[in-house]
Amino acid sequence: MPVSDKIISKRGDCLGRKPMVEYSGGVYHLIQRGNNREYIFSRNEDKEFFLELIREVQLRMGFECYGFVIMGNHYHLIFKRHEVPINEIMHRINSQFSRYYNQKNKRTGHVFENRYKGYHVKDDRYLLSLLRYVHQNPVSAKICGHVWEYRWSSDQYYRKNNPLSLVNIDFVLAIFSQDRSQAIPAYCEFMDARQLENQSDFETPDQNETTKKTATPLAPDKKSEQKTSQRTLDELLRAASGDEEIYHAIKSGSRKRFLSTHKKTFILMAIRENYTMRQIGEHISVSEVAIYKMSVKE
Repeated sequence: MPVSDKIISKRGDCLGRKPMVEYSGGVYHLIQRGNNREYIFSRNEDKEFFLELIREVQLRMGFECYGFVIMGNHYHLIFKRHEVPINEIMHRINSQFSRYYNQKNKRTGHVFENRYKGYHVKDDRYLLSLLRYVHQNPVSAKICGHVWEYRWSSDQYYRKNNPLSLVNIDFVLAIFSQDRSQAIPAYCEFMDARQLENQSDFETPDQNETTKKTATPLAPDKKSEQKTSQRTLDELLRAASGDEEIYHAIKSGSRKRFLSTHKKTFILMAIRENYTMRQIGEHISVSEVAIYKMSVKE
C-alpha cells in the first residue's frame, strides 16, 4: 500500500500541541523519554542493543539518521524519513526495545512515555545547531566536559569520518564543505564551542515556526531544487555593495577588512533567496567554510 507523500500525525492533539506535518524527504528531531523519567539506559549493554535496534529498523524501513544521543532516561534522534511515516518508525523502535527491556528485567508495563516529541527541521543552519544541541546533552548534564568524550552519540561517526554505518555523515559535512579535509575540522570547531545551545530553541512546541535561526534550506528534495530565486547572485551582490568598486573587490575574492560588512550582507541576502553556501562561495571566491562562519557570526 503506497504511503502518502504528506501526512499529518494526530499524536499530541490531546496535549494541546499542534500536529506534526510530515513529508517524504523531511528531516525530524525526535525525543523520547522513559516512563516517569525512569533510567532505562543505565547500562551500556542496553545502549548497545538500542543502537543495533535502530540499525535493524533503518534497514527495514529505509530512513536516514543524521544524529543521535542516548542518555540515561531519554534519547534524541535526527531522522530523514522516506516512504515510511515517522510514527511507524518510532512505534517499531519503542515497542521492540520495550519488549527487550521488560523481558531482561522481568517486569511489565510501559517503558517509555506514551508520546514522543517530534519537530520538523526546516533548514541547514538549524540542523547544525540542533545536532550540536543533541551532542551537547551529556555536557549539559555534566556527564563529561566535552562533546567528543561521550561514547553514546553520533559525534564519533563524524570525527572518525565513518560513512558506512548507522549515521549518514555526508549530508551534514557537506554543509561545511564538499572537501572532507576541510569539512571535518570545521565540524569539530563548531561542535567544540564552549557555549551551550538553549534547550528552549529545540524542545518548544512550534519552535520551527518561531526560531530566528534562518539559513539555506535543506536540499534533499527534488521539489526544493526546482525553486528559482527571485534575484541573481550578481544582483544581490550589487545591492549589498552599494558601490561598483566594492562590488568588484568582493567578486574578485579580496580579503580587505572593510569589505566584511558588505560580504555578510550579501551572504544573508543570498541565503534568504535559497542559494546554497557552495554557490555563494563560488560566486565571490570564498570557501564554503568561510561562508558558513560569516553567516553565523554575530
